[in-house]
Amino acid sequence: MPDARVTVTVHGPDPLSRAGVVRHLQHQPTVELIDRPRPFSDEPRSTVAVMLAERLDARAGAELRRLVRGGRQRVVLIAGELRETELMAVMEYGVRAVLWQHRTTPKRLLRAVHRAARADRGEPCGVDRSL
Repeated sequence: MPDARVTVTVHGPDPLSRAGVVRHLQHQPTVELIDRPRPFSDEPRSTVAVMLAERLDARAGAELRRLVRGGRQRVVLIAGELRETELMAVMEYGVRAVLWQHRTTPKRLLRAVHRAARADRGEPCGVDRSL
């Protein structure tokens, strides 16, 4: 069965990186890109926020917590680098998937978005360990 359509928002401080993610997702028939999450609605569609962060500094951590808060969005993090303690913090925030920036491909990104959309609230995050 094909994946259901997923609503996606893209976040991060670097406009070029955001544009690259948007470019990869905009022509996917199973993805609808929006600027910001819709207010509560009866729409059954899942909403996934893709967050780009080179490092997990205070600003990126605050943005991740804001995106996860309320449980209305599931978050996929594309990170440049994370130390083990930062990865644990990301898991505690409730991030659903972590992709490494240098290994992210359009196929891996789309797969992570759909897995995050299907994930239950209690599931741990997934880290892309593939080479």
